[in-house]
Amino acid sequence: MLPVRENEQNNMEKNKLYKFWDRVSGWSKAESASNSALVKCINSKFGIHIKPDDTVLDFGCGTGTITLRIARNANKVYGVDISGGMLERAEINRKNQNIGNAFFFKITILDEMFHGVLFQVITTFNVLQYIENRNALFKRFYKLLEPQGTLIVAVPCFGNMNSLSILLVKLLRFIRIIPETYYFSIDEIEKEITGAGLNIIERINLSDLPEWLIVARKI
Repeated sequence: MLPVRENEQNNMEKNKLYKFWDRVSGWSKAESASNSALVKCINSKFGIHIKPDDTVLDFGCGTGTITLRIARNANKVYGVDISGGMLERAEINRKNQNIGNAFFFKITILDEMFHGVLFQVITTFNVLQYIENRNALFKRFYKLLEPQGTLIVAVPCFGNMNSLSILLVKLLRFIRIIPETYYFSIDEIEKEITGAGLNIIERINLSDLPEWLIVARKI
């Protein structure tokens, strides 16, 4: 067997991830849990942190369920994701709801499309646990935010789970129900956010998972 170079290996892993999300695009965690604590909390925060003239970036938008909620509060919202299948569902949802200020794009690196663009708000919900290099991502978020811009993050912190819950996550990963998942605590993720130059202004414990909502502002 020929040796696989590092960049080729990375591409193989990315392709596996893309295929996973395309495969599950017929199901959306946000759609299946529309009354969850996460969605209720997000809805309550939109009016506070998202203004009618804001332009918002929703990173890892999936089928657009939350992106379209954002659109009702903002001037424009751009949803980005790596899964073409998810984005097809997002566009169908957008048309069904007759929303004209939401736009969906398939991109892998934010720099490819949004060079020189600044956003008032960036959101990402239940995505960071699948990102290995979060430090680089938060730094990119910082560059994409205008001064005093806001980052809204919802993330399960598997590093704070008990051993039985961690074992369950590992089992789901082993049988390929979920993709590669990274473990970190709430303190670790907050350190990464502040390390990128953002100031945390609020955090809310959403569930015993534990799952957190974090609001940070560009200093």
